[in-house]
Amino acid sequence: MRRRAARCAGGTAVAGVLLVLLTACVPSLNAPDAPDARDDAADSALASEVLGTWAGQAEGDAAPELTFVDDGTFSGTDGCNRLAGRWEADDAEIEFDDVAITQMACSGFTSWLDRLDTASVSGNTLTVFDDPGAEIGTLTRS
Repeated sequence: MRRRAARCAGGTAVAGVLLVLLTACVPSLNAPDAPDARDDAADSALASEVLGTWAGQAEGDAAPELTFVDDGTFSGTDGCNRLAGRWEADDAEIEFDDVAITQMACSGFTSWLDRLDTASVSGNTLTVFDDPGAEIGTLTRS
């Protein structure tokens, strides 16, 4: 019986040492995340132009709308469903990434923001494009 206890204690000690060694190789969960290029989303000229809220023509009771924040996130609605994600801009276009959208059924409604991939700004008009690059709609600065 003593022999089993000694063997278990030895196994526990080895497991403890392995755990310490392995955790030394893994970044701390409390350490700041590695910098993300999108954390500086508002650094380009185009990015500073897009910050704020953009809205489209109302269809029924609700209008599509996107709000861009300087931390590289956006949120909005297509008039029925809510959407959110990340964005980044270079000097030519805005790219959307990690987009999540609700899937509510709305009657008498045409959804188009759920297909957004990129956008461009010209004055007070934000033109939104889908993945193949076709224009799918426009929003104006609110």
